[in-house]
Amino acid sequence: MTVGFATPLNRTVQIPETRPEGAVARISVAADEQVFRGHYPDFPIFPGVCLVECVHHAVRAHPPATGRPVLTAVESVRFLSPVFPGDDLTVELAWKLKSGAWKAYATLSTARGRTAQIRLGYELADSGSEATEAIEGAA
Repeated sequence: MTVGFATPLNRTVQIPETRPEGAVARISVAADEQVFRGHYPDFPIFPGVCLVECVHHAVRAHPPATGRPVLTAVESVRFLSPVFPGDDLTVELAWKLKSGAWKAYATLSTARGRTAQIRLGYELADSGSEATEAIEGAA
């Protein structure tokens, strides 16, 4: 499955492997990503917010259950090392249901090792609901 971005990113997330409890997603970070223009032009690194966005798109491509995942919280973000132009980014996604809410646990890595650990909170909405369409339309 491929999911396109509704952000300034030029690339799509590939989901080559799905599991009942999560998925593995991949994205190639090309040097022509427009986010590099203003993010340290002499030493470009992939912005952290783009790493969070990659996780969110992996979640949307592989939700934990029936329904449309609606982001409710960015619970934890830990950046461990930079992502550079030309890197292939891997997102290992795991789902857990805690206290009635879905948590997406993601470990991101490149060939150099782990780059980030991210935990996002979600609710699952009926894909036809007006609230879901309003939230998704604002993103």
